[in-house]
Order: sequence, then structure tokens, then C-alpha cells
Amino acid sequence: MENLSQNKKISLGLGAAVLISLFLPWFSYAVFSTSLIGMPGLISDFSSFFGGGMDDIPFKIQLAIYMGYAFFILAAVGLYFNYKNDIQKAKLSYYAMVGYFALVIILNISDMGDMGDMGGGDDGPSIFSFLGMGFYLFIASYIGNLKYLKEESDTEIIEE
Repeated sequence: MENLSQNKKISLGLGAAVLISLFLPWFSYAVFSTSLIGMPGLISDFSSFFGGGMDDIPFKIQLAIYMGYAFFILAAVGLYFNYKNDIQKAKLSYYAMVGYFALVIILNISDMGDMGDMGGGDDGPSIFSFLGMGFYLFIASYIGNLKYLKEESDTEIIEE
């Protein structure tokens, strides 16, 4: 680790924080909280409780449910390529997370029309009151990782 630059150490640490954030609570309400990785198990328990199964859930909703697994794989791949100094592939895997999220939003946008106003106050709860520590750590470490994930330039030797 001593031959790694400061930038590289920071980006590897932030990549590890992205992975760890997937296991921290993303959604919390009163005594209920779940991580992004724990979401499929929770949805499976709910659907089996109500007499259904995961097969009864439409594919576009399953893409949203399994987002934690996709993010875990993409973050692990990005961390691996970052460590191996293949920065372009590492950036591609981190950008794929945004692409996956956009795909889920685009496929499910028609179902979001009935959610109502999420602005808070008397109209209903604010979305930010449901988000947990894992979500905020994910966003901060993801943005920071993209900032510190850079190609390392060789130092130029100046002849005198």
C-alpha cells in the first residue's frame, strides 16, 4: 500500500465505502429499516405473507428490488479495476450504476404518477424522512469516488 498515491488510497477507501453503504439502512420508518441488499428478502417475505411469490411481481419492479445486488456487483468490479489501475473500466462500472438506476426509473415512471406530493407538511411525508444513513453514505462516497478516480500521470523528469 505504500506505493499507492494519495488519490488512489482515497478512491479505494471511497469504493469500499460504496460497498459498505449497501448493507447499512437505506430506508427507515419508525422501527422498520432495511438496507438495499436486504430489500429482496423483505419483499419476498411480504409477498409470501400475502399469498404470492416473487414470480407474481412484474419484471420492471423486480429490477428495482434487485438494485442492491446489481450495485454490489458493479461497485465490486469498479473497486477491483481501480486497484488494478484500469481506471476507464472502473469508471465504466460506476457509470453503469447510474445507467441501471435510470433504467429502473424509466421503466417504472408510469407507476410513480400516483405517489402524490412528497413535499412534506400537511400533504404527506417527505421522502427525505424515510431515507437512512446508507443512502447518504452511498451518495457521498459515490460522488467522492468519481472525483478521486483519476488516471495517474508519471512524474516528468526535469533535466538540469
